[in-house]
Parts: sequence; structure tokens; C-alpha cells
Amino acid sequence: MRLLRRREPSVDAHALAPSVVPSLGNGWTRPITSDDYRELLEFLRAPQTPSADPDFYVGWDGIRTRVAMLPFAPTDLAGSVSTDLPIPDDGYRSEAEEYVALAQAISTADGTFRIVEIGAGWAPWAVAGVVIARRQGLRASGIAVECDETRSSWALQHAADNGVTAELITGTTDEIAERLAQPWGDIELRIIRAAGWHQRTTLQFPELDEGDMGGAVWTLPGTDVDYRGAHLTHHAVPTAALADLLAGDDVLDLLHVDVQGVESELLITAADAIQAHTRLMAVGTTDRGNEGRLQEFFLKRGWGLAIDEPCTTHFTMTHPTLAGFTVQDGLQLWENPFLRKDFPG
Repeated sequence: MRLLRRREPSVDAHALAPSVVPSLGNGWTRPITSDDYRELLEFLRAPQTPSADPDFYVGWDGIRTRVAMLPFAPTDLAGSVSTDLPIPDDGYRSEAEEYVALAQAISTADGTFRIVEIGAGWAPWAVAGVVIARRQGLRASGIAVECDETRSSWALQHAADNGVTAELITGTTDEIAERLAQPWGDIELRIIRAAGWHQRTTLQFPELDEGDMGGAVWTLPGTDVDYRGAHLTHHAVPTAALADLLAGDDVLDLLHVDVQGVESELLITAADAIQAHTRLMAVGTTDRGNEGRLQEFFLKRGWGLAIDEPCTTHFTMTHPTLAGFTVQDGLQLWENPFLRKDFPG
């Protein structure tokens, strides 16, 4: 394509320029690059790797996962123990960046560690966060939000398999909020059978088979089609509002969000509650539009983007949304500088 030179305007450009140019970001957050990954990931390594078990996959971080909860993963994971760092990925679930986000959150926590995982599945990040933070001498707690009945039951089992004291909370959206406001007692992890959302309401969620990890609380208006174009039966689910999930005296060290296509709608709408409580936010991104909207919005608020790994898409066949073309989620790790103790002012 031939490049044409654009004619310069004849008006005085200085007269039209704003007196102050808006800035994006904070000039404070240090990007985390691949050169940093190995040191951060070593921080998560278990001091002693647990022994093999025929029903489990054991990672270098010491977390035990029942392979029956991983119908999408290679069957030879059962009974295996890995001592390898997940670079570039762990071979069955997640890329290095998600583990790095967890390591960054735990390694910079101060006395306590809190994690909230939205779209949790079997709660791998919430459970790992509690186990590893506790191992580092921190007082750890977490909330895992998952609206699928099977997967929320798996989360309860996954917690027990790793020695985490957990409870399952169900009910209406108001009943869930009321329970969240009550004392924790000896509970380390609360598993909420609901959809994480920006308000208390009821949403529709698809009926999924055990191998489908791509469900989302959204349907095309007037149809049974999800964001990928799949025709699925949907049912009503209560929500757990982010403001209720984030409330507490301790700072939230990591908000982990994996909601398959509605990440910008959720996080931008709930931004005030997030900014008041959350230090770091790891977001699984599902299309370039969502990635751009989050960048534009949170950079304007002064947040820093420490990791920006775009999603991977294959524009084949047809889908009703951009997220439907995504074959591998991206990851954005956001830092809220206003909750850093060393941040000026």
C-alpha cells in the first residue's frame, strides 16, 4: 500500500492543544518481564515435593490436584510429580504469567494474604494462594466464586486435598451477601456457588459437561446461544457482588478473574470497589476489545500494567462475538499503586 503524506493543517495547532495532556498509568509500576519469571516462580516452589499418588498430579509448588477434575488434561498426569517450573506453561492448564501473578502477590504481601478468585472452577489459584502464603508465614484466606455445581464441589474437594479448611456457601444473592459479612472462624477458604458480578442480581449460566471450561454468564438476547455460538441450555444463578466479596479490614492482595468474555463489563462497572480494596488484579482476557477497554480505563485511573500478554485468536469459521475466536486467553496483571505503602502521597 502506497503511503501518502498528509497535508498539515494551516491553523495554529498550539491554539487548539489542551493546556494539560492527560496521562495514562502512574510512572511507578515496574513491568514484570520474562527475565523476572524464574526468580518469582522459584518463590512458589515447595521446600519438599510431596510423594506421588496414583490419583493426583503434584506440581513443583507442592499443590496436589485430582486428575479426575481435569478431563481436558492428558491422562498420564495421574500419579506424576513435576519439579519443572511452568515455563512457558505447565503443560495442561496455565501459562507462566498466571503463576507469576500469584508469586508477585504473595511475595509482596505484608503479614496477611487475601485472594479472591472469580470464575474459579475447582479453585486452583485460591487454594494455591492460601497454601503457599501460609507456608511463607502469612495469615492467609481466600474466596473462590464458581456458579457451576460440579466445579464448586470440586473446589471443596481440592481444598481438602491440600489441607485447606473450607466451606461451601449457597443461597440467594442476598443470603450469600449476608453470609459473607459473618465472621470466618477457623475457615481459610469460602467457596461461593454463584456468579461473580458487579451487583446483586440473577444471571443465566449454561449447562456444561465436565470438560467444558469456557462457560460464561451471558447469552445472546432472546436465544440459547452463548458467546462462542454454542447452543446450550441455561439456568438462573445468583450473583455474588464484587463489593461484598472485596469488603474486609485487610487489603485484598490478588483479585483473579476468569469470566470468559465479560471481564471489562464486570471490572469497569465495579472499579470503585476494586480500587478501594485491591492491590493486584490478574485478568484472563478473551479478546482484543476487552484488552483495550481495560487498558484505556485502568491506565486512566492511575493503575500500572505489570504484565500484558495478549490472547491468541484464530479467525476461522464464524462466531457471534470476538471472544468466540479466542483459542488461548491472555493475561493482564494490574497494580493499584494507591495501596502501596511506599507510593508518594
